[in-house]
Amino acid sequence: MVRPLTERTANMAKLDAPLPPGFVDAIQQLVDERNREGGAGHKRLYARDLHEEALRELIGRAEAGETILFLAPPSAKARKSFWIDQDLKQGVDRLAMQYGVTRAAVVVTALHAYLEKRNTPPRPATR
Repeated sequence: MVRPLTERTANMAKLDAPLPPGFVDAIQQLVDERNREGGAGHKRLYARDLHEEALRELIGRAEAGETILFLAPPSAKARKSFWIDQDLKQGVDRLAMQYGVTRAAVVVTALHAYLEKRNTPPRPATR
């Protein structure tokens, strides 16, 4: 049975970007920590929620006039798909156009700053 679309899922947009090693695991670690700390009435978080928080923070910093040094995305062939709010994707597009960088650079920079601010550095997987 197909579930009806919620307002949130109806307003989602897809954004693809390559991520440096360890970013996915570091974000998931934060998701797990915040869900454990939740408490009564806590709404379960997903990686998508933190991706959106990271992008909103970066856009907010840029709109406040902070100088942003964008990171170059890795030149990997594997890309991760991000499903984010359509309005937020438009904010990513505006930021990319304003600074003359790619959407992927905006995503990588946002996630890197988000993880760094929370002292959760991405650790590359070891073999």
